[in-house]
Order: sequence, then C-alpha cells, then structure tokens
Amino acid sequence: MGVAKRLWEEEQERRYHTSEDAVCPECFWDAGLKAFIKDHVQSNTCTLCGKTADEAIAAPADEVLEFFLEKVWNHYQSADGNAPWDNEEGRYFVKTWSLYDLVFDEFSEIADYSTLEWLYEHLKDDGEYCERDWQILSPGDALKSAWGQFCHAIKHETRFLFFVHGKDEDDGEPYRVRPAEMLEALEQVIRECGLIEEIKIGTRLFRVRGHEAGKAFTEVIDLGPPPKNAAKSAGRMNAPGIVVMYGALDRDTAIAESTGEHTNFSVAEFELLNNFRVVDLTHIPHIPSIFEDGPRESLLFLRHFAKDVSQPFTPDKELHIEYTPTQVVSEYLRHRARDKKGGAIHGLLYKSAKREGGVNLALFIESEEVEGVPHDGWKPKEHRLKMVGVEEVIKV
Repeated sequence: MGVAKRLWEEEQERRYHTSEDAVCPECFWDAGLKAFIKDHVQSNTCTLCGKTADEAIAAPADEVLEFFLEKVWNHYQSADGNAPWDNEEGRYFVKTWSLYDLVFDEFSEIADYSTLEWLYEHLKDDGEYCERDWQILSPGDALKSAWGQFCHAIKHETRFLFFVHGKDEDDGEPYRVRPAEMLEALEQVIRECGLIEEIKIGTRLFRVRGHEAGKAFTEVIDLGPPPKNAAKSAGRMNAPGIVVMYGALDRDTAIAESTGEHTNFSVAEFELLNNFRVVDLTHIPHIPSIFEDGPRESLLFLRHFAKDVSQPFTPDKELHIEYTPTQVVSEYLRHRARDKKGGAIHGLLYKSAKREGGVNLALFIESEEVEGVPHDGWKPKEHRLKMVGVEEVIKV
C-alpha cells in the first residue's frame, strides 16, 4: 500500500480533521480540558486565541480533539444500529442529538462560542447520536431511583421489620441499588465525596422556642434538647421519643425556622464544647464534567438527595409520614455510619427551606450533655454544649 493511500485511510478513520493548530488552556472553561492541555503543551503560540509566550503554552490540536472525542464517546454513541427506530413516526424512540447539538447545547459550558465553533469545524459530523447504554440506568440515576423506592417503601409498605436481602432475578440493571441497600450506599457515597466535616469547638448554635407574651424561656433545660420523656414531637431528623437538637448557625435562620403561631420567641445561643463530626449537605462539591476525573455520578445523586432533604414539608399532625425517610437516615448516620477513619457521626448540616442561605444543624445530642441540665443516674455525662445567652424577640 502506498504511503499516500495509507495516510488517506487513516484520515478517513478519524472522527476529526487533522490540524496544525495548537490550543492553550485559556481557550476553554472546563477544568478537565484545561488540565489535559496543560499536561500536553508543546507550542509557544496558541493559534486559536493568538496568545504567545517564551515557553510552551499550547497543546497540539489533534491531541486535544482525540481527548475530547474519547470522553464524549464514553457517554454517547451513534444512534444508527444502537437505538430503536420508529418506522411510523420516522424517528428514534430515544432522545438523540446531532453533533452540532452536542457541541453547542450539551457542552455549551466548556468554552465560549468561538472555541465551540473551532471545535465543531474540526469534528466530522456523521449522523445522530444517543446516550451510550441508554437502556440501563447510570450509577447516579440508579441511586436516585433507589432513594425514591426507599422513601416509598418506608412510608407506605414497612417501617420496623423491613429490608431483608433477597436474591432477585437479574433485571438487566448492573448499577441497581435495592431499598435494602440504600443506607449503606448512601454512607459510601458520603465518604467517597468527602461530605463528613468537623465543626470546631467554640462554634455558636442558635435555637428558638415560641411562647406567649410575658412567658419567655430563660433556663437551659427549656431551651436545649428536650429530655427523653418530653421528646414527643417528630421532626425532620427524629421520630417521637428520639432526642435530636435542632438549631441554626445564625440567629435569623433559627427564627425563620421556628414553628407555631407565636409572635414572641426566646432565642438561645449555644457554644460547642467539643468538635463535632457532621455530614455536610450544604456544600456539595463541584460536579466534574465528563472531561474531568472524580465521583461525578455519586455527586449528581448527592445534589438530588441534599435538595430532597431540605424540602419544606407540611406533615400530617399525627403521622408525619413525609419525615419518615429522613428520620431513618438520621438514625443510620447516628448509630452505624462512620467516617474514613472509623469515627462516629454527630450530626447533619442541611440548607434551610425557610431562609435563603441559612444553614440548619441537627445534633445527635441528649439533654444531659448540655452544661447546666440536671442529670439522672450516678454517672453524669460529658458536657458537649453550653448556653451562653438568651434574648426575647417579638415578630412584628
């Protein structure tokens, strides 16, 4: 075979047009593409933006295009022969994209328009594309589905004697998570994505109780977590009889989160006397693009989960059904979950549903662990919290 013919065949096999261009990382916004280019610089000039330097700053366009397409084809494939065709409607049964749609719609956030134009001009547009493995759930979608099934099961099917591991028939879903496995899967992705943080000693926590005019609360026994025999109300993170201390990291959020029809409130300020390990659902890390490394699928699920946990509920006054899934999650985190070093979890941070930017904290702490609260039994518990101030607030 002649050299010219071999080169022509190689060119035909490529999904991009070869180019003498060189591209610098400043031409892209996407962190993964930037990192790849920085690792492969060879030229002192970027032919795309015109930037020059005394050292190499730009990578060969062919290498950038190969990397781009490798990542794209990990998630997309040609619809021809891979997606079902509807003869009556004259279209595919599943969602498809042209290469133009992929570049300018699905990847519109990786670079500005001029760079996207350059990218598209160098790619060979040869048909329609569908998601790769469109017939199965992705790992992230499988977790979302499992969380929905878990919530339904625990609210409407079984609550106390539930989730026996069984051997279900293969349903063709390799990433499926059964409701029985949901809590362990949740713990795993929480650790994987680094959501366990430490709230430092000295951190202030605010807690509010409404009251009638002239009947303000001033004692720590009334403003801290309730004693076990008084924990009769269900909350987002606790069933009746289970003590969890709810508070907020700022005064205004604590007031906004208060329930009832009161206009007078006692606002107590507490100080943490220990470091507390908590699951932080308020700062979900950046979700990597398909061009970056990182737990993309787990983070996509966690963003969905954190939003669900923070949703405002108006539960039935007797059953509190909507709170049940998060109550079970709370108990699992409290008694079973561990950080990467085997440390116990002491609470949960989540966004306020009633005040933009506000952060709530549910602490797994009992009344007697607050300084100044009388204790039962012969051995007092270590004090982990103390009240440092209280004020009365009247809503106008």
